[in-house]
Amino acid sequence: MEKNYRVAVLMGGDSPEREISLASGRAVSAALREQGHEVLDVVLRNVAEATSMPELADYDLVFPAMHGGEGEDGHLQALLDLRRIPYALSGPLASSLAMCKSLAKRVMRGAGIPTPDWLLIQLESASGGRLRVGAADGGSSQGRLTAEHLLERAEAEIGFPLVIKPDNDGSSVGVGIVEKAEDFLDAFTAAAAAGQDVLIESYVPGRELTAAVFLGLRLPLLEIRPRSGFYDFENKYTAGASDYLVPAPVNSPVYERITNDARRLFDLMGCRGLARVDFRLDGDTYSCLEVNTIPGMTETSLVPKAAAAVGIGFGEMLTDLCRDALERFGGGSRADDRSKS
Repeated sequence: MEKNYRVAVLMGGDSPEREISLASGRAVSAALREQGHEVLDVVLRNVAEATSMPELADYDLVFPAMHGGEGEDGHLQALLDLRRIPYALSGPLASSLAMCKSLAKRVMRGAGIPTPDWLLIQLESASGGRLRVGAADGGSSQGRLTAEHLLERAEAEIGFPLVIKPDNDGSSVGVGIVEKAEDFLDAFTAAAAAGQDVLIESYVPGRELTAAVFLGLRLPLLEIRPRSGFYDFENKYTAGASDYLVPAPVNSPVYERITNDARRLFDLMGCRGLARVDFRLDGDTYSCLEVNTIPGMTETSLVPKAAAAVGIGFGEMLTDLCRDALERFGGGSRADDRSKS
């Protein structure tokens, strides 16, 4: 008989992705309830609130449906580790690596997985407004860099068109595609608005692909085709704004290389449970963009679509992730004790 778990679903937080987190959390809660599990919805104002919630320890595990900020970058996971509370999905190290795009790209580059060239602009506001520019090869320069200096570096080392994005956000928050120099400053300002480091990345034309890894297994490759523009925040979360093809119509050798690289990254970064790896494909040449350790779980989200293509229902997938978490944290003794009583 399938065990029923007591699951606390964490959602909300104070990142720019709060509303998406709430949508994901409600979808996760509903699907787990449909599977017969007892679910507690926990809406957080910020991650620190989880330290003062003794009721979390009464549940078999926590399912984090947090997107962006400290809910996804390893802070929440480290807190739960300190409290010895089991939780689904990746731990602090993998979460931190994946959330920091520039660090994830270093892992890709070191493993021979193609990724676009980049510059990292580190905003050191505490040191009098100084900027530090770190290149992909580890070199850097620092000082009171002006917008003109940044533009000069970007144009010389990356070239137009280019992509500017926060280094530690998801859901395409603050992402801009810059085609000409006169648009550079506005895009950089928008990306830096959250006070985070900024990634300037070479633009890769072509098709938008995503490869999910579920419990170490490769799910079908999925292609996203926005009906207008690029796959930005609006196209991600507006029903009907994008079309999804699964499995993606990609020829076999390239399909295998992309999904194999997704699985390699999953292992190299120490991911657990589930992760989504995003790619761009231009002809037969592909580039890896980023890794998501808490992918979206809304009605328009990608991973549930990929799982459904191979007959894995949403609730079934979540139950398997809960089971995996309890096995990793000691076998799920609290659920076992109830089943014996």
